[in-house]
Amino acid sequence: MCAYYENGTEKIKQGDTARYLTREITILEAKHIKSSKRMRIVYLANEREITLEVPYKTVIGAMDLVSRKPTPPKINEMGQEVVEGYACKPKDFDATRPIMHFKYQLYICEGERCAKAGKVDKSAQLRAILKRMGLNQGQHRIKISRTGCFGACRFRQVAQCVANTQANGNVANNALWFRQTHQWSEAQWERLFEALRDDTPLSEVVDEEAYIPMRVYG
Repeated sequence: MCAYYENGTEKIKQGDTARYLTREITILEAKHIKSSKRMRIVYLANEREITLEVPYKTVIGAMDLVSRKPTPPKINEMGQEVVEGYACKPKDFDATRPIMHFKYQLYICEGERCAKAGKVDKSAQLRAILKRMGLNQGQHRIKISRTGCFGACRFRQVAQCVANTQANGNVANNALWFRQTHQWSEAQWERLFEALRDDTPLSEVVDEEAYIPMRVYG
């Protein structure tokens, strides 16, 4: 999912200085367009912005890399440098490093049926909200985890809230199950996250019909 300079090995990246058709250019954008499986390349030449759209893995003839600014290392939320191509995998492995504290953990079902019901990557969306709210780290951190099938497909998309009651989680918010969460608005998720942060019982902010009932059978 990229385009290449004429040598066929160097990927075209934003910020590159290159030579194209004898002119020196600056790559302003090199963006994946998933819907059409194409790359949009915007470059600056003679103070003009020019846009190219090419299929993935296209080698652009007469375009050569001149120089590339060093890419700053990616740092994960624990302050560690990340292996290239990963979201959070640290370069320096430490088998004794404690796991990152969380106050609550939300399990989001992404089994086949729930994934179809959700239609979007709900976990990524929720992590973005938490990051914006400052709840992706620290003593009030809320952790989002994807799961396989919960065996409750009729309630899809299922989510379970688990409180870290050994630390600072509120037992009133532990082991709660919710249905149809793929239909929740961003504002609803924000209210839920605020309640978890403030130790407000979720029964005060989540409608009763959203809860999944539980009973003993047999």
